[in-house]
Amino acid sequence: MDFMKLFKSLEELLYEIIVTLVFFPKTLWLTFRYPQRMMDYADTELGDVQSEQYKDTLSPPLFLMMCVGISYLAERAAPGPENLSALPSFMQNPENLLALRVLVFSLFPLMMSLRLLNGLNIPLDRDTLRPPFFAQCFVAAPVAMMVGLSQTIRHMAAPHSGYVASALLFVTLYWYLRQQAFWFEAKLKRGMFRSWLMGIGMGIVTAFIFVALALMVVLTRI
Repeated sequence: MDFMKLFKSLEELLYEIIVTLVFFPKTLWLTFRYPQRMMDYADTELGDVQSEQYKDTLSPPLFLMMCVGISYLAERAAPGPENLSALPSFMQNPENLLALRVLVFSLFPLMMSLRLLNGLNIPLDRDTLRPPFFAQCFVAAPVAMMVGLSQTIRHMAAPHSGYVASALLFVTLYWYLRQQAFWFEAKLKRGMFRSWLMGIGMGIVTAFIFVALALMVVLTRI
């Protein structure tokens, strides 16, 4: 009986891994093509029972983690110099470096979500934070992938690779901030200019928070 339960569990695990190969590119395409719809979709799916959520896409946090992981693997596999010696010793471990990247790209959905709840005067708890955080994970995921891809291109020994990487990074950041502006405008009923300022401002605040946390971690390791 225990063997059959184990076999069923392995069977379900294999199925989930295989179908991910189908739903990951589908989710990525839909997010690039209809980012605002996907953010609204994240809200509506959380209203379903758990077994019925995200049946036709990946869940947003899983999607974000996969994009971070794929970009990291692509960067590690790219030809060209990779100097990890400049990093603190504990960050030279690939697992720790990957975990740090997941943390970085999770901070942005978190901070944007907190700004929305504050603007709507909604009390903060696990239930109220979940919908905006899941929505934000959808648009943060392709950004994580494109940032990793830009770094991969930058490491390549090809003509103008630095310019191409910088252009890709600029377009990615513009796309991300544009989605934040649309999102804040729709949710908070603010003007587009103020919504752009909110998106840019929260992006800067999040970057400062990450730098502060990174410095704290590094200093504790010295």
